[in-house]
Amino acid sequence: MTVLFLCDDNARLSPMAEAYLNTVGEGRIRAFSAGIAPAPALAYGVVHVLGESGIEDAELEPKSWELFCLPHAPVPDVVVGLTPAALYSTRKAWPVATRLLDWRLGAEATGRLVGKEALRAAFRRLRGAIDTGLAGDLFGPAGLAMPAA
Repeated sequence: MTVLFLCDDNARLSPMAEAYLNTVGEGRIRAFSAGIAPAPALAYGVVHVLGESGIEDAELEPKSWELFCLPHAPVPDVVVGLTPAALYSTRKAWPVATRLLDWRLGAEATGRLVGKEALRAAFRRLRGAIDTGLAGDLFGPAGLAMPAA
């Protein structure tokens, strides 16, 4: 099972989701992340927030969602949009069999998640949603909405 997390800049939310799911998925699920307009680097504090939970950054770096449309790229089984524009902007690019999940964090754009406290709060929500999804087979045949804050 392959999961792709999408956000605006691939510098905050989606890399944290990728790193966490790869850690807790225990090899059963392979997670990736990408952005609509990738930032030049991860946002300040992301590596620190992940490290607080014992998660290494696994050489995370922002990248474009378009890389996953290349001929030899892994085809995601599930695409999770983490911001309002992420899923909307890319939905027609994915194969029909790819499940699309809209986990947008309210109307929040990722660029507004500045500082370690904001990143910690976002990571707690992502971690909770991923844990709930794994327990309820979110990445299998049925969908689950992002839990409220």
